[in-house]
Amino acid sequence: MRRVGRSHSQEYASSDRFGWRGIVQLALIVAGILISSPESSRSAEPAVRARANWLDPLHYYSTLREQVGKMRQPEIVEMVSAIAQGSQMGPGEGWFHGSVSRYDWSWLAQRYDANHDGKITKEEFLGPDDLFERLDRNHDGVLTSADLDWSDRSLFALQSMPSRYWFSMVDANSNGRISREEWDAAFARAAKGKGYLTPDDLREMFPTSPPPRPAGAPPPKNQGPSPLTLLIGLLDGELGSFFEGPDLGQRAPDFRLQTQDGSRAVQLSQFRGKKPVVLVFGSFT
Repeated sequence: MRRVGRSHSQEYASSDRFGWRGIVQLALIVAGILISSPESSRSAEPAVRARANWLDPLHYYSTLREQVGKMRQPEIVEMVSAIAQGSQMGPGEGWFHGSVSRYDWSWLAQRYDANHDGKITKEEFLGPDDLFERLDRNHDGVLTSADLDWSDRSLFALQSMPSRYWFSMVDANSNGRISREEWDAAFARAAKGKGYLTPDDLREMFPTSPPPRPAGAPPPKNQGPSPLTLLIGLLDGELGSFFEGPDLGQRAPDFRLQTQDGSRAVQLSQFRGKKPVVLVFGSFT
């Protein structure tokens, strides 16, 4: 399950928000970091190996830590590590992972990449042509892993940032569409009374870099929350639950919820194995 972030506009005045519950939670988090830290495991290995025998308690401690270190790092440890490193909880940071799917590039290549060259041509693809065109995101005539990379830091996402910014400038009502009226209004603003546009008008209308800071202006302040604010928010549950959701392929837990109008209750097990069910998880704040 992909966690959905929320805004962090509230600053906490003091650390007394922790309480005993926060202290216990923080101690458990720190213990998890120490156990799962590969650096600390490697640094202790020479000394432990030199004295490893059945009477040495460090031998058992090292063995336990080695086994735990092989396990997947808990999401709570990822969050605390990211906060300690100054993260502002951007895409892919902490427990805010990218989405996962059974039907990724590996799934597609296993079925259609006949010569195993990392590309799927139209001849190799057995589906309809219009589906191939939709999957071929960069329209280069072949399907590659880049066409199915929808992460926020993919090459496609980085290249799309200017166009999304320009689109938002013209889409006055933010409905995800540019109407003829909105386009004409943008033309009028750029033309400045003229009946035509020049290259300079287009450059000003669609900038490729942020405007320069005025001479003598102070540098912008960091508006993001401080590490302490994020840590307190984490302990208070403001950044999400400590309990991880099911992984891809795991059986979803059964639940029973009321419908929006309260007229009836819906239980997941009523539909499991009988019809396709889509569960949408999110945080609305």
